Amino acid sequence: MHFRFLRVGVSVGLCSLITLFLIAPLISLLAAPVSPEITLSTDQNYDLQVVAGQTVRWHNTSTSPHRLRAIDNSWATPLIQPGETVTQTFTMPGQSLFVCDIDPTIRGVVTVQSGNTIFVPLVVGRTVERWSQPGTWGGSLPQAGAAVTIPAGKVVLLDTSPPPLQSLLIEGELIFDRRDLDLTVGWIMLHGNGRLRIGSPSEPFTHRATITLNASDPNEDVMGMGTRGILLMGGTFEAYGLIPNRVWTTLNDHAAAGATNLTLRDTVDWQSGDQIVIAPTDYYGVAETERLTVQAVSGSHVTLAMPLTRARWGRLQYVSPTSLTETPTTAVTPLVLDERAEVGLLSRRIVIQGADDTLWRDQRFGAHIMVMDHAVLRLDGVELRRVGQGGRLGRYPIHFHMISYTEDGRFIGDSPAQLVANSSIWNSANRCITIHSTNGTTIRNNVCYDIAGHAIFLEDAVERRNVIEGNLVLRVRQPPQPLLPSDRSSFRRGPSGFWLTNPDNVVRGNVAADTAGNGFWLAFPERSLGPSKRVPMRPNVIPLGIFSHNVAHSNSKPGINIDFAPVDDEGNTAERKYTPTNDGEPYRVSNGVRFTLSDITTYKNNDNGLWNRVSLPDYVRFVAADNAGMFFAGAGDNGKIYDSLIVGESLNNHNVPVSLFTNQPNAAIASYHSTFDIFDNVIVNFPLHPRPDRASGAFATNDYYTRPVDRGLVRNPNNRLINAHPGRRVISPNIHTPTGNATLAGALWDPHGYWGPAGNYWVYDIPFLTAGQECGAVEPVGQNGRSCRGPYYGVAGFRIDNSDLYKPLMPLTITRLDADNQPIGQWVVEEGFSGMRNTFAIMQWMRHFATVSGGRYLVEFRDGSTSLPPPTHELRLLLSNMHTTSDQIILGVPFSSGSGVVAYLTTRELYQNAEAGAPERRDLMPVNSFAAMLATDNSMWHDQANQRVWINVRGGVPIFGDELADPLSDASLYRETNVRIYRP
Repeated sequence: MHFRFLRVGVSVGLCSLITLFLIAPLISLLAAPVSPEITLSTDQNYDLQVVAGQTVRWHNTSTSPHRLRAIDNSWATPLIQPGETVTQTFTMPGQSLFVCDIDPTIRGVVTVQSGNTIFVPLVVGRTVERWSQPGTWGGSLPQAGAAVTIPAGKVVLLDTSPPPLQSLLIEGELIFDRRDLDLTVGWIMLHGNGRLRIGSPSEPFTHRATITLNASDPNEDVMGMGTRGILLMGGTFEAYGLIPNRVWTTLNDHAAAGATNLTLRDTVDWQSGDQIVIAPTDYYGVAETERLTVQAVSGSHVTLAMPLTRARWGRLQYVSPTSLTETPTTAVTPLVLDERAEVGLLSRRIVIQGADDTLWRDQRFGAHIMVMDHAVLRLDGVELRRVGQGGRLGRYPIHFHMISYTEDGRFIGDSPAQLVANSSIWNSANRCITIHSTNGTTIRNNVCYDIAGHAIFLEDAVERRNVIEGNLVLRVRQPPQPLLPSDRSSFRRGPSGFWLTNPDNVVRGNVAADTAGNGFWLAFPERSLGPSKRVPMRPNVIPLGIFSHNVAHSNSKPGINIDFAPVDDEGNTAERKYTPTNDGEPYRVSNGVRFTLSDITTYKNNDNGLWNRVSLPDYVRFVAADNAGMFFAGAGDNGKIYDSLIVGESLNNHNVPVSLFTNQPNAAIASYHSTFDIFDNVIVNFPLHPRPDRASGAFATNDYYTRPVDRGLVRNPNNRLINAHPGRRVISPNIHTPTGNATLAGALWDPHGYWGPAGNYWVYDIPFLTAGQECGAVEPVGQNGRSCRGPYYGVAGFRIDNSDLYKPLMPLTITRLDADNQPIGQWVVEEGFSGMRNTFAIMQWMRHFATVSGGRYLVEFRDGSTSLPPPTHELRLLLSNMHTTSDQIILGVPFSSGSGVVAYLTTRELYQNAEAGAPERRDLMPVNSFAAMLATDNSMWHDQANQRVWINVRGGVPIFGDELADPLSDASLYRETNVRIYRP
């Protein structure tokens, strides 16, 4: 049976009287909007709703000045001195995030609404009719199984719990009365300007309200939005429940296995019978999130109805001059390691749930909320459970669907009225919150627990200017029917706490823990995806919004992963680099912009704390501890890691990770081929691991393969090591290994004295590099190379005739000779034509060698099984670190017999264009004997009998172009000089 409102007339006189009585003060209010006064204090997050033209008064009650600034620079206050009040008038509708330049813990968002506020709690001139009155329904109340419609223009007060309904179509308005209520219905549709309201922002709902969605046909499709849902095809759904004083907090003391009492960081107003969740503080696979029932609460102490299964860590850890301690101190660093377990509250007064029936238990067919067209959803203090529909695209617990863009790619506008705050979403068969082609939403201070698939999910990579802040995401698992390949657990992939496909969002103060994938997966593709593919956007070059104060722990994969972005509409992922630019165009060095991840905590992740593939990152004030493998790793350039605390093993050290990567010992930071500046960090408890073929200690050395002599460690000053070895000199694949068709750097410059006297070079302990040099042992003696005075020079960049300039593959055998031309040692790099065959899967064109000052070297293009003929036309080499004329080496290189061979040095990158007589070119003088070559600086001798050219070269060739201004640039550090030997 279908029920509709009867249109009941109201006398004109009464209507006019009511209208005059109610609207007069409202007109007065709109004519002179109140100027709210906001008291500024530290560690506050403000959410302001104002009307265009309204003025806000900012009052500074603290002892230090403040200056507020919009993130988009659309407005800023002057400096607000202590005790001072300043005003700011907002005229343009929209949403702007702001932060205090002086105290970044003061931050927030201002939403400026056009004309009037969006939500007016009083419906002027309308009759409110009670559900319980038969007259509301034409004489008889809706019965069980009825399909009920509330037509446009009518307002109903739900003052009773009706029998289960087939459906409820709201084109008018339904308001929940202030009493305990249950509404069971197959589905609810809001259409046009329909409105569903429970409570209000100023008067939250303090009773119990439960909406149970129980549609029995999973194939039913209501206006393309499915079933068993609250379906917003327009209209507004607002639910404001009583918000607990703490949605989630942390422990403030340890909790042992079997404990029934928890000591929390904060006083809470939780109630007996409430459901809570407590995060693990150990590795994924060792412990998991537990759901518990509150028996009693007293201040910050919670008594549980059942005991904990696994122990939880509950105290802060500080750094002393010798180790870690639980005693507060800032003697070494102000940074603190916080591994205290998060505790979240699931229970709320307003509950939206799917029916606990066979469809749920057998098919994981739960409830969902879908918002599209011009609809608005505002949930604050609501609990959603038994939600999401497993294996069904678009059927998520909360789904903002294509509100900001059309399918033809046209931008409609941001949707800043959308809000999900202080709520819990748990026991979901399909994600937690999905933001799909929608901009400007606020997702704040929610708890997501027991989620199948990526939890908080940006779908098409066009979602921008959303605020995702203060959310706790726990226990994310692979669904039985993954919607995307990335929902499947695989190498550095899997169902993650946050799947973020567009950089232009605020992601701040969140926690992702106990996931089968990454904690935070920043997967920025090269183009927009799916139904939004026509939106003209390159997400991988959009500058990052805000990513700060997030925590990732106890995850199966990296805590934070900035790599493996979607490459097609099916959701397949591949290695992709994030390279933000200032013009939206593909990355060039000139248009790149830096981006910052700050105040991040990663711990107890079974893979890296951070894995990245990026350009121009700044990683600031990280606290990383107890991760498996390398804590900072990946591929990147022009990066910085500074002011951070990195702890190999904390006091929370009872278990080891269950990981595929346990064959990689702990190492604090990858070298990134010296393309990252690593400075002003505190590194604690990174002992050296005995395996010589694996990086361990503070600095990993297994990716120093781009240069024969690496000087980039000069950019790593002021790192304080406490109970930490600086690092192992990982054996190069071409030394003492069965196969070695690539090589690591022979020498690393140690200007800060991490491994030996400052200014020495850290080299492999082989005669090729140490014979005749002033060297000392590096601990452990005999196992970790030697520290030698140097200098050392590099030889690389081999090009034979017209071979590939950047990918040399020829075999190399380099023999170091003594003064009598007798062998001292050899350096062999096997041919690379047959592919990658070496210990660390290094690109096979990484072939080079280091030399000592004044050393004599014979270069041959052969290995044990392959030999190449000598060049017939041209040979090019690249020398490095030869800064002055006191830097000298002697090289013998293959070159075919015949007359007319010329050789010169040049610092010009386009070496073939260096003209004779140019300052950046130095011609080598031809001589007619080996002895003459030895006796003559900057000379060459063509040994035609042995098809070889010998050169005696010195450094100090003038730089091409302007003299280098930055002494720490690669150009200054290496002063690369080309050697060209050719027949004109």
